[in-house]
Amino acid sequence: MDKTIRGKGIGNEIEEFCTELAKKRNCDRLEVHCHSRRIDAHRFYSRQGYTESPKYFIKMIK
Repeated sequence: MDKTIRGKGIGNEIEEFCTELAKKRNCDRLEVHCHSRRIDAHRFYSRQGYTESPKYFIKMIK
């Protein structure tokens, strides 16, 4: 994310919109994939109430 727009509440608005949409669609969860190097994003998701689910498998194809 561009650091000049960080902290303006845009991510929060998007996350709130997605949460409300998921509720309307009777979803039981939201899941996001966030690379381990994105520490600021991890803090954001934690503040939003997300919990970490560390098991994730990737198979690279050549």
